[in-house]
Amino acid sequence: MTLSAAMGLFLQGLAFFVLSLTVAFLQYRSQRILLAQRLPWLGVFALCEATVAWNDLLAATLPGRMLLPPFLRVAVLAAGYAMLLAFGGQTLLSKYAPSVHPQKLLVGAQLLWLLPYGVTLVAWFPAVNAPATTWEVVARYALAFPGGMLTGLGLRRQSYETLEPEWRQRIRPSLRLIEATALAFGLANLVLVPPATFFPARWLNQTWLPFPPALAWALIGLGLLLGLVRSLTYIQKEIERWIESVEQLQALSMDRERISRELHDGIIQSIYAAGLMLESIQHTIPHNPQQAQAQLARVMESLNQTIQELRRYIFDLRSDLPDETLEAGIRRLLRDFHINTLLNTSIDITGESPGRISLERRRHIFQIVRESLTNTARHAQARSVVVHLHYEPELLNLTLADDGVGMETLQVSKGYGLRNIRERVRLLDGTLHIESVPEIGTTLHLTVPLT
Repeated sequence: MTLSAAMGLFLQGLAFFVLSLTVAFLQYRSQRILLAQRLPWLGVFALCEATVAWNDLLAATLPGRMLLPPFLRVAVLAAGYAMLLAFGGQTLLSKYAPSVHPQKLLVGAQLLWLLPYGVTLVAWFPAVNAPATTWEVVARYALAFPGGMLTGLGLRRQSYETLEPEWRQRIRPSLRLIEATALAFGLANLVLVPPATFFPARWLNQTWLPFPPALAWALIGLGLLLGLVRSLTYIQKEIERWIESVEQLQALSMDRERISRELHDGIIQSIYAAGLMLESIQHTIPHNPQQAQAQLARVMESLNQTIQELRRYIFDLRSDLPDETLEAGIRRLLRDFHINTLLNTSIDITGESPGRISLERRRHIFQIVRESLTNTARHAQARSVVVHLHYEPELLNLTLADDGVGMETLQVSKGYGLRNIRERVRLLDGTLHIESVPEIGTTLHLTVPLT
């Protein structure tokens, strides 16, 4: 065997083996995509191709050391082609006959295609005496050729039926690469077969190529690998981006629901109670002015508390999140918090800022800080809040500590604020740890990856 032939077999095995591993990874990672749910068929096909290629390489370089006997080699090859045919049939025929079970339709189509080849073989050869190369040629004609053609056509149909036009337009080069290489694989199995005594293998076989055929199979495997990875990776990123936007809307909706509920249960009820007290004072003034004056003082105190609550809600509802750096944005939040609540605030920053935190991630962190400060102002009865920001090479550590009365419980279901904080931490792929000691205070530890 020449060096180029050995290199071709090695590259062929490597390309299809990496394709099988990639298929397994993409199928696990992209379970939401319809096409990815059928990828195991393609993965088994790629693994069989890699096994046969490396078996041929081992048999040629180390005589007597082959992994598979000739007929077992052909059986593995035929099994891989059957998997490819199953994959192509499912992608092309899944919606053509909804009243027929897909597996039954697929098996029937395969039997109809194999029937003339079986009749021909029985007529020309005693089945037990047919050489292994003959059965390999038959497997390529009967399984690999239709499998490649159905895969190319089926992937094209799937892309038009399941992808948005904008997505399809963006990944069109990758889709065309998959379709072209799948069709090329099918056509190559008509002309790149071992020589045989029957048509068309008698004239169309590997002998006319000026280079080892394994190089052509390696290029086809590489094309399938690149096209599949680029297409499914882009689709998965778009799906994750859409899911993240939905989660952000859900978090915003929860914020609004919480604030509206607390406004109704707190502020509106306080104002309504103050109105009832003023109405009763109106009847008390002529008869008992001193009592009316005392009641007016209580009403004024209640309204002052309501005003403070409104200022806190305004602080929580502000939509103009700071777009500056993380340090400047947190300083601004602390300054506004001090102005609205008169609580003492301080911030300590250590480490070197990487300067690569995206605007979206900064806004999530700002919302976490704001939610924590709002909870402190509303429930903690604290006198001061201390924020510590520490940068590490790949992590950001943020600590917010108050000297309030502590939290009675850390269960998420007990408060919307903590639930919103945890939701944003999840969107950041971070971790959250809360320490609370009665009459000493509460400390929130947030760790967020910088990328």
